[in-house]
Amino acid sequence: MTGRLNRAAILASTPLRQALGLMGIVFAILLVTLGFAYVALRTSTEDAIQADLKQQTAVFQVAANPETLSVIVSAEARASDPSERAIAFVLPDGRQVGNVRVVHQGDQWVVSRHPDFEPLSKHGYFTLTMPLAGGLLVIGESRAPIAELTSTFLAILVFSFVPSLLISAAYGAWAGMRARRRVSAIEETLDQLTEGRLEARVPEDGVKSARGDDLARIGARLNVMAETQEATVAALRQVSADIAHDLKTPMQRISVLLSELRDSLPEGEARELAERAGIEAEGAVAVFHSLLRIAQIEGGSPKSRFSSVELGALASDITELYEASAEEAGGTLSLSRPDGDFTVQGDRGLLGQMLSNLIENAIRHAGPEPQIRVELARRAGRVNLVVRDHGPGIPEQERAKVLRRLYRLERSRTTPGNGLGLALVQAVAGLHETELNLGDNHPGLSVTLSFPAP
Repeated sequence: MTGRLNRAAILASTPLRQALGLMGIVFAILLVTLGFAYVALRTSTEDAIQADLKQQTAVFQVAANPETLSVIVSAEARASDPSERAIAFVLPDGRQVGNVRVVHQGDQWVVSRHPDFEPLSKHGYFTLTMPLAGGLLVIGESRAPIAELTSTFLAILVFSFVPSLLISAAYGAWAGMRARRRVSAIEETLDQLTEGRLEARVPEDGVKSARGDDLARIGARLNVMAETQEATVAALRQVSADIAHDLKTPMQRISVLLSELRDSLPEGEARELAERAGIEAEGAVAVFHSLLRIAQIEGGSPKSRFSSVELGALASDITELYEASAEEAGGTLSLSRPDGDFTVQGDRGLLGQMLSNLIENAIRHAGPEPQIRVELARRAGRVNLVVRDHGPGIPEQERAKVLRRLYRLERSRTTPGNGLGLALVQAVAGLHETELNLGDNHPGLSVTLSFPAP
């Protein structure tokens, strides 16, 4: 299957198609030119043979009677090879002299072999029939020159055109494969950039291998664009982290002061107002904490703490922790954990945070009676962790957007949350080189995390 796909990709290559198209045009012109030359030479050769036949009849026209002409024809027949020149004279009484026999069939005389002479020409004859001295003179010239001309042109076609065709096709295929590899490298880089891996670059050998051609220029400009985009995103992330870091401490102090203010106020409207302000301040602190956490994860520093984590045991602990919360919301939380080892490499704390965020998200958004199921499975050597619910789900066109920071599907924002839960999940998944997929559970949402084999 892969071989067929590779061949299809090579055949779809623009350089190969251009090479084959140009080659086809050139060979079409050459074939037409060769065809015209062949027709012209064949016509000229046939005209020359016919003229030669007419000249030969002049020798025999001097004979006044059949006997004299038969003597001349017999002498000429003995001097001629029937494979090159056939000559025969049919006397008035039906007798024949010459190096061939002739038989009247229909409207023409057909040449056949004379038993006393060499075999006939295998290519046939151009014949001229003329009544002379009361009889009939038949002279034929072999068509061997025409056959030789045809063989010569076929040899030119075979030994010149065919090797040229094969060489051109081989060069076109080589150019197509070379261009396909370079285009594939550019396509792969674009796919990686689209997936958010901004560190992706077109390999340097693809950029330098043909410095100055169009693919090299495209690759070089794509790398420049990727570097600029990566630097821009890094700067934005750094600004986000710096703002979160600088504001986290003041917001924590405000939260503490509001808590102290609430405790110092007597029961009443002022105390309730201070309490609501404290809750809002704690929410802002949580947002800043999540932003800092995401920035730390994207920086890659937690990788130094990676170790073997048994994902089945971790999922059991997390689901047990959230069972009460799901029941309080009027729903259920269950775990499907087949027998087997589900060990992955990663940071246990971050993996637990990721699963917790998914379960909390499902409890919050899966409706008044959330039915949540956590599943573990092994497929193609990878460990899959799936969280399913039966809520309203996420429209397909919104699934990429909900992974952004602070993006919320509910524009009115009437439900709790800060739009950072799935962003944190994506950050943890990226750190662990895990594929994250949001799908349709029919109804509801399914979140699949596919971990690489340890």
